Amino acid sequence: MDYQSILCRVAVVTLLSISQAQAVEPKDISKMLDERAMEMVGQSEDSAEARVLSCNSDNTAVVTIYTINGDAQVGIDVKIDGRAVGSLTTHYPDEVPSCNTDSSAGVITLVLPAGEHMMDASSLNLYWPTHGFEVEACDCRVLPLP
Repeated sequence: MDYQSILCRVAVVTLLSISQAQAVEPKDISKMLDERAMEMVGQSEDSAEARVLSCNSDNTAVVTIYTINGDAQVGIDVKIDGRAVGSLTTHYPDEVPSCNTDSSAGVITLVLPAGEHMMDASSLNLYWPTHGFEVEACDCRVLPLP
């Protein structure tokens, strides 16, 4: 038996011996998100600009979320109104990203309906408690996680 096979068997035996371990059916995340309420801003600047231009008729705002904290392990999973919206993969200790920053830059940029929202976040080793924020139609807000 090779080394990888032994490690695999040890991992399976360990997992099966944990009394709280449960196998659950994977969920399709697309069914967990309200497509109208939260949309990721597209990868091109043109699509982000188009969404901003339609904000009055759609009653929406653009929000960019980032963190200044470099102590988080792996990434920071962010939820808005109890729904997962993405993971922060880069921290910005000395600068603030602009609103509409592309999500590929390690931030989360999304279009939200105008109104009050709740945001919380966590990583493997850190937790940010739920806090509220409000956006108005056509706002372009940058929200930091400390």
